[in-house]
Amino acid sequence: MNELILSLCCAGGVAGTYFGCNALKNKNLKVLKWQINLSDLILRTLSVLLFAAMIPFLFWMNAISEQIGLVGDLFSPAGCVWITILEWITTITMAILIVTPFFTKQEARDYSAFLAIPVVIANIAAFRPAVIANLGELNLTHWRTFIYAARLLLAAMIGGNACIKLIVSRDFENIGKRVGKMLLFTLLYAIAFMPVHFPQMLFGEIGETPKGFTLTHRLFIYPSFIIPLAVYFAQRNKSEEDRHFVLVMLALSGFIEYFAVFPHRSGSSMFPLHLCNTAMVLMFVAYVFKAKSIFYFTYFINVLGAFCAILLPNLDAELTTMRNVEYWYNHWYAFFLPLLGVALGTFKRPSLKLMSSSLIVFTIYVVFVAFLNSYLNSPIFEGEYNADYFFLYDDFFVEKFSFTMPLYRDHVKTFEMFGTTLEMRPLYIGAIYVVFIALTFAIWGFYSMIFNVSDAHRQLAKRKKMQRVDRLNLLKELDGRPLNTPLHPEGANMVKISHFSKTYAGSDKKSVDDLSLEIHDGEVFGFIGHNGAGKSTTIKSLVGIQSITEGSIEIEGFDIARQPLEAKLRMGYVSDNHALYEKLTGREYINYVAELYMVNEKDRDERIEKYVKMFKLEHAIDREIKSYSHGMKQKCMVISALIHNPKVWVLDEPLTGLDPTSSWQIKECMRQHADAGNIVFFSSHVIEVVEKICDRIAIISGGKLRRISTIEELKKEGVSLEQLYLQYAQEHEEESVAEVAAADATADNNTETNGAE
Repeated sequence: MNELILSLCCAGGVAGTYFGCNALKNKNLKVLKWQINLSDLILRTLSVLLFAAMIPFLFWMNAISEQIGLVGDLFSPAGCVWITILEWITTITMAILIVTPFFTKQEARDYSAFLAIPVVIANIAAFRPAVIANLGELNLTHWRTFIYAARLLLAAMIGGNACIKLIVSRDFENIGKRVGKMLLFTLLYAIAFMPVHFPQMLFGEIGETPKGFTLTHRLFIYPSFIIPLAVYFAQRNKSEEDRHFVLVMLALSGFIEYFAVFPHRSGSSMFPLHLCNTAMVLMFVAYVFKAKSIFYFTYFINVLGAFCAILLPNLDAELTTMRNVEYWYNHWYAFFLPLLGVALGTFKRPSLKLMSSSLIVFTIYVVFVAFLNSYLNSPIFEGEYNADYFFLYDDFFVEKFSFTMPLYRDHVKTFEMFGTTLEMRPLYIGAIYVVFIALTFAIWGFYSMIFNVSDAHRQLAKRKKMQRVDRLNLLKELDGRPLNTPLHPEGANMVKISHFSKTYAGSDKKSVDDLSLEIHDGEVFGFIGHNGAGKSTTIKSLVGIQSITEGSIEIEGFDIARQPLEAKLRMGYVSDNHALYEKLTGREYINYVAELYMVNEKDRDERIEKYVKMFKLEHAIDREIKSYSHGMKQKCMVISALIHNPKVWVLDEPLTGLDPTSSWQIKECMRQHADAGNIVFFSSHVIEVVEKICDRIAIISGGKLRRISTIEELKKEGVSLEQLYLQYAQEHEEESVAEVAAADATADNNTETNGAE
């Protein structure tokens, strides 16, 4: 018999190799394509047939599964372990061969090429003991023996085809790494496909029942969270096909693990109508066919049901029993597989509408199983089934929550239907239903929280990836220079803005459009414009608070987008709204900022003393900032911006709301800072101040730079800064009115056209 099976399994491979080599010899590419590259349809047909050949082994009892504690009549202890491991590896291989024809990934082809043939040969060598392990006797004419042989033949055909493809295409690049990766994943799949009878066979029936939040119970709870996190982090950066492949394999393993104990079931447990039992079938269908409606039912309903079952396990046997192992596999899969389906992007995040649809289906399910429980427990069946689907008939929840006893005991209804007497507890069932629905909405909130965490994680991962790419590009452009050197050394004495544009999300209009200017050391540079002109937008991009849509900004030669840390270390910024930590004292806040800029203690103390005296804050520096006036807070902001003696000092409307004395102090400080060879860049509405202290000014209007001039140039032209400012503001207002009128006219024309139609 072994020789016959071996001959059948080798026939396809030998014939394929012959025709493949003949096609290569004749260089007949069409024949080569037909003979070697079996069409997707043929391979998938073989895959479906292989799956069909596995089904009988799920629905009929495997004799070796009853050999408890390595004590039995079939094999010696060593033989029992060996044949079980062979069955284990064979199941993994068959699952891979079933799934791989539906995927194009390299790992899928490698599985078929490297794993299938050795496993088939091992099964042929152990054909007789494998038959005994399945049937309990050596019966070579039994129909299950022929299906077992057919399964090996189909596996040999799929694996043989993959081998021929590999040899003919000479796809041996990184072959060692690929084989190692394949073996690693095979070990991981070994956990998913472990025979549920293996622990009982190896150790016997030992260990306490995992329930009641004992240590044993908790050891089974933890994997329900650890496993999905491990799978997610291992797969999150893989391709969509890779992620889908892993999920289909897990869904198939859950399907196999559930039905592995089917022959041992009796009564109502023979039907997969318990909520988590249905999940094993539904998830397999959902992942294989990407059936959205089925998937989202498992996502909203089965996850919660499985989680409850994990916390409140319905078990009454020793730890290692086959039924216990199957129970945990079943509920682990029902809990985390739907979560992984959304987390890994195989299915989109659900909407509230999909949740409502799932609840409708759940309502139908509850009504159906409530009547089915009553019917199967009616006198007509005389206790044959003892049905308790979703625990709606028995007192399972009463044992867990004693306060439900009155609902269970005192509100029993009996009525005649289907030719028998049915007994039902509508209030008890209704209470379970309402609580489950409430928990479903609670888990919806939990999902939303997880989505937010996932989004943040994805954005962080994306940002880190972009930062790594930017760093490599920056190192390349620096051409061997350290990262803390300016990218453009020629700009080491200036602030340079080149063709800067900014467009905010959700808007088609540029807030700033193609702005270019240079500010040199020793200058106080004024930046003026009407409200909404683009001043604050430019300044926020200049100091790195917001991104740049187009163009570039350099601070002393450092690109603010590509070298943000180095650029910001050379800047001090006073914003237009003094956001301070008001529970700190002024000194504590300034010290905090000094720490951020790595200012040594000696310099810090000297500068604090200097500026505190300059701004006359001696009486307030050690009080909490929340007690400060507006002007005092502004002075505290100025000191914190100067504490590290920045080359570039940027101020956005620094004099708003200040008294004359405070304004004069800050203006003097700006002038002194520029005279020391630094740059002061500030925006203001106070034209007189700009005229008095600025070396140059720039006027921005409607997001566009209108003019750059020195005060002397304006005087020579006989134009005051105030006149120029008002002129551009008026032009912008007229342009805005014209744009609104044009938009209204276009809307009216569209309305008339639609009306005519």
